[in-house]
Amino acid sequence: MRLAPLALAGLLLAGCAAPLTDLRVDSPYRDPATLEKGQILHAATGRLLTRDELAEYLRAFPVIYVGETHDSVDSHAVQLAILQDLSTRLPGEVALGLEMLQRTSQPEVDRWLRGEMEEKEFLRLWQENWAPSSFPYYRDILAYARDRGIPVRALNAERDLRRALAGAPPEDLDPALRERLPELSFDDPHYQAFLEAMFRGHEAGDAARDGFLRVQVLWDETMAQTAAEYLTGEGRGKRLVILAGSNHVRHGFGIPRRLFRRVPLPYAIVDSFAVEVPEAKRERFMNVDLPPIPLRAVDVYWATGYEDLEGDRVLLGVQLETDEDARVRVRGVLPGSPAERAGVRAGDVIAAIDGEPVKELFDVTYRVGLRRPGETGPLEVLREEERLTLEIVYDVLRHGE
Repeated sequence: MRLAPLALAGLLLAGCAAPLTDLRVDSPYRDPATLEKGQILHAATGRLLTRDELAEYLRAFPVIYVGETHDSVDSHAVQLAILQDLSTRLPGEVALGLEMLQRTSQPEVDRWLRGEMEEKEFLRLWQENWAPSSFPYYRDILAYARDRGIPVRALNAERDLRRALAGAPPEDLDPALRERLPELSFDDPHYQAFLEAMFRGHEAGDAARDGFLRVQVLWDETMAQTAAEYLTGEGRGKRLVILAGSNHVRHGFGIPRRLFRRVPLPYAIVDSFAVEVPEAKRERFMNVDLPPIPLRAVDVYWATGYEDLEGDRVLLGVQLETDEDARVRVRGVLPGSPAERAGVRAGDVIAAIDGEPVKELFDVTYRVGLRRPGETGPLEVLREEERLTLEIVYDVLRHGE
């Protein structure tokens, strides 16, 4: 049984962070759905906490998991607030662990933290690791960590291991790949039942179920092992704040149980809980019939909204390819797009954007990503033997375009 890597990647990204319509075991004193935006609930007691009280509570834990919905600005704002509050109270004692980066990226991450890598190159690294359009959600968190000297650890499994385990069980892998696997435990019945329920919610078909489960275990075990190695090595004595999709931390049987198995350190789980959801976002909630799980989902809920950055993302409106001369050529132009309005045609070679030469596809992605709706800028194209300068008026990326 094999599952196409891209299909599996989409399933995993959706599954590990998508909001759920049901979290069976919550606070016995107060339903988090009754919270108002901005309120913080200690689930075990039903007590509401101030932001300062939450920071004082969390500082006692060596490991703090902060779950997220990947495309929620509000969710990432909670993560940044917790990182700020802890690092202010414990200067030099806080580190940040990220699901979004493969552990083999650590040398490049360290170079960026030391100021030896421009944001453009770090963005290229980010896109090799995670969803290409996701970086703006994490920019403030990463900049805060870099500017204040907070160590950042890349936690996740390498892509080739994910692909291999998606297609075959560990015992059938090439020995060289098998040696690189962390210790994998498939013995948690609640974890198994939870993942199977999520898988059915995606309606991806039973043929892919085993590969999905194996790769999800690989992600959680790898993040746990990488974090454990850090906490018992150069990060000994630090508070490690781990940012991951909520379903990697809820109920504690994803990363938390697997890290505790390796290093039994006290931990707390915080998750944002969307109580104000725009109608257009409700279709993104996973309507999953979860099995009974006799474990509290999280320790602390932080009530939020659920806004994304779609309204701030601009598009050029072209389909691009690399031609036989390694130039970036326009293969097609979307009707009504900024490119069409500026006069871009299929067959044009993009030579420069905002005066910066375009040498590869990533140069276009990067330059356009810096723009905001309504801004204008020059786009230079080669059309046959002529070099033309066109004026682009950037517009937002709308669904369906």
